[in-house]
Amino acid sequence: MRDQGNVRSLLFLINMRWLPLILFFAIVALAFQVTTDGIFLSPRNITLLMRQCAITSIVAMAVSVLIIMGEIDLSIGSAVYLCGTAAAWLQVHYGWAVVPTLLATVGVGLLLGLWQGLCTVGLGVPSFVVTLGGLLGFRGLAYYLTDAATIAPLRQEFTALSEGFVPIPLSLAIVAALFIALTSALLMEGRGAQDDGQTYRGTVLKIASLAVVCGCLAWVFAGYRGVPNAVIWVAICAGLLWFIMGRTVFGRNAYLIGSNREAARLAGIDVKKHLLGGFLLMGIFYAIAATLSIARLSASTPALGQYLELDAIAAAVIGGTSLRGGIGTVAGAVAGAVLLVTIDNGMSLLNVSSFIQMIIKALLLLLALAADSLLNRNRGRA
Repeated sequence: MRDQGNVRSLLFLINMRWLPLILFFAIVALAFQVTTDGIFLSPRNITLLMRQCAITSIVAMAVSVLIIMGEIDLSIGSAVYLCGTAAAWLQVHYGWAVVPTLLATVGVGLLLGLWQGLCTVGLGVPSFVVTLGGLLGFRGLAYYLTDAATIAPLRQEFTALSEGFVPIPLSLAIVAALFIALTSALLMEGRGAQDDGQTYRGTVLKIASLAVVCGCLAWVFAGYRGVPNAVIWVAICAGLLWFIMGRTVFGRNAYLIGSNREAARLAGIDVKKHLLGGFLLMGIFYAIAATLSIARLSASTPALGQYLELDAIAAAVIGGTSLRGGIGTVAGAVAGAVLLVTIDNGMSLLNVSSFIQMIIKALLLLLALAADSLLNRNRGRA
């Protein structure tokens, strides 16, 4: 009975975190659809919106892992810029091909993650301070090496990593395969659960919702140019992190470390090893975000990655990741990123000042933090 109560409490927290986000997103999308005379929800704009939110989604889901473990990363934008500078430099000045460039970029990202992880874990310096130093140092190093110059142009096959599209027939096949795979998983989950009417109705409702979502995706992709390559990157990264956080010992321990670090130590978990792993994982995602960033611009510019760390942290928190640690999901971080970029996109279509956009995003972050504080207070009383 106690276990059932714990499950109900967990489901209550999930619903409380997701339902307001879904409702708010629906209201925002409807408002933009009306005020932009139907442009906002057109297949072309939705496809471009997906491509725009790819970079924020990737770094948001990565930093959510660190936040779940009770750490933070303020250096994301500068680290992405340094990795992007390295990739662009190798292509423009040395003529490197795409694959070697990608491997080298991942290597640079791992070095940055290793540096910050060792400073945090080995020297005991708070990650807030370490990554704040990275925010300044990484960008300063890139400026010094390039004299703050733009490095361009990049290879066409490299820019296609972000800006290319999957052909429409193949895109529709991907959506169909996704629907079949997820429906099969839901049916298997339903069979494994207790056989009652409520479980059956829940499974049917989930499959119907999935059919609506996949139908909308098929309409979007068929109506413009297919699936953007950037979305494929996001899907792969999300799937990888979902598996790591939900199906591995590292993921389970990460939640325990964030919830109660001392209890994790007493349970025999190597906290330092896990934290270092989190920073190394962050380093890989620096490289992926840098690849998509410079591919989108076909250049590495001095402004690359500015304020990206703020967008990433805001997206993670808006998506339900608690800054107190121990709570958060990869899907929530992606949803938060989509919401932020949706607001940017809609306001841009309405020619709203970029300064006003920054103020609105700041207010959204404050609301998310207030909601997080309220939920944690209620959880503490339960």
